[in-house]
Amino acid sequence: MASLSHSNSSSSVETANANGSVSLKRKRPPSIEIPNVLTEIRTDNFTPRNDGVSFGEAGVGVFSRKGKKKFMEDTHKIASCLEDKANKRFFGVYDGHGGKKAAEFVAEHLHNNVLEMMKGCKGKEEAVRAGYMKTDQDFLKQGICSGACCVTAVIEGQEVVISNLGDCRAVLCRGGVAEALTKDHRVEQEDERKIIEAKGGYVEIHRGAWRVHGVLTVSRSIGDAHLKEWLLAEPETTILQLTPDMEYLVLASDGLWEEVSNQEAIDTVKRLCSADKKLAPSEDYLKENDCDYGRVNVSPSSKLRRISLVKQAKRMSQSPSYKKTNSWKYNENDFVSENESPPSKSRRISLVKRVNMKMDSPTKENSGFYKKRPESGGLVAACKELVNLSVSRGSLDDITVMIIDLNHFRLNSCSFGLAEAS
Repeated sequence: MASLSHSNSSSSVETANANGSVSLKRKRPPSIEIPNVLTEIRTDNFTPRNDGVSFGEAGVGVFSRKGKKKFMEDTHKIASCLEDKANKRFFGVYDGHGGKKAAEFVAEHLHNNVLEMMKGCKGKEEAVRAGYMKTDQDFLKQGICSGACCVTAVIEGQEVVISNLGDCRAVLCRGGVAEALTKDHRVEQEDERKIIEAKGGYVEIHRGAWRVHGVLTVSRSIGDAHLKEWLLAEPETTILQLTPDMEYLVLASDGLWEEVSNQEAIDTVKRLCSADKKLAPSEDYLKENDCDYGRVNVSPSSKLRRISLVKQAKRMSQSPSYKKTNSWKYNENDFVSENESPPSKSRRISLVKRVNMKMDSPTKENSGFYKKRPESGGLVAACKELVNLSVSRGSLDDITVMIIDLNHFRLNSCSFGLAEAS
């Protein structure tokens, strides 16, 4: 700007009027030349990065979208624990505030702490509490003032453990009906306000909402070192036994629940996942053969069936009749026949592989039981639909939605248990 002013002043000229006085007359400055490199940049190819981030695998789907904040403060976690013959699956959605550090720390450590505590504690509720508290204490040592709300689910066998802290929420679809499994920990609730006031803190209405010391709307969180004297880091936990009527579990940050009701969310999930459910075993079959899914005599599991066939072949090769006739032949319909000489080792391996391929392929008789379990396509689509619905209604917050197909994990746990028993 300084050089431009200097240029303008230097371009002025002195002129004398009729009275002999002198006046300055400013010339128009030359037009600014825009370099070609700038004029060649096309802006119509640039689109805002507001399409969100999705993730899916068998039985679970996730979709996240950043709100008006400068940085995305939501995170999530999906983890497995297969130690000590325990088939545990951990799912978590975390909503950060005051920065993203707390949510990132929770996503990195909470699942490890909870699963580790479950090994040493007799009660799952106490184990989850200890895992949350350890994560909170470890983060406070970082000296960072941000915080995070959490909702988590641990599926082990036929049991699911739901926990939450703050205003993230878990909603169950039971026979098409929404059932909230968690309670939002917000300062507007009288019982939560009393806990804060009993510790010497105070709450007040600021910008239209009840807040701890006029700052935070939630009464429980991990982190928030500047308010930790009055905030709890203890989650509330619910333990349920999985049943066939428990279809889906929705875990989401408050960015969704502020605009979408529990039942509306469940209706959306049911509608978009119905196409995937058509690929699953029939509902009547699941009810009649609940935990028999995968047994050899009901719907032959490839692993167990192969073990049975190999054992059968071994017994026949060692039987007196085999030694006496000294013959063995494989054809497409029968595993053994007594017409030819015994095959070589390489041929026997080839035969077993061909039998495995045959047993893995569905037949007309059992095609209804062999159809694949639903993949995550419908789950991810439902997550995205819910996020878009919330945004269309004016949500400016970060939003993360995770949907879990409970029947997928319930049936898999049955198969896992049968495999372990064998």
